[in-house]
Amino acid sequence: MAMFDDHCNDCKKLLGEPHGKVHEFLDQYAGVFDIGTFVEYHRSFLHNQYGIKVVAAMYGQQAKQAAIIHIVRDYMGMPLTDRDLEWVNDKLGKALIYFNTSDNLEPRLNPVVMKNWKGEGLCSLAFNEKKGGN
Repeated sequence: MAMFDDHCNDCKKLLGEPHGKVHEFLDQYAGVFDIGTFVEYHRSFLHNQYGIKVVAAMYGQQAKQAAIIHIVRDYMGMPLTDRDLEWVNDKLGKALIYFNTSDNLEPRLNPVVMKNWKGEGLCSLAFNEKKGGN
């Protein structure tokens, strides 16, 4: 599992800048869904085309490439510092499929956690704007 510094090092090598804000943004749900308990679940929220588009809108086109590097790094599970952008971009499709399958979207959760969401899937709640009185 790549750590913050690993993502920054990959981007520094490939893009010339670490893009720390991009990595913090993409992994923001790791603080909500503990990696030790929920493993890769936090990635189902923003490690996808939606997350890439939001990063591009918030931080620009180079940040969009940083998001792609981040997602591919997580998928490959290895440093990308000896790769080039063409190689990274070629792997994006496989990474997106991996992080966005039904197996990753609805993990087996502790019943106490599910009770807090009244038995509904966590992803559906995360993306449903009408929940919570909005």
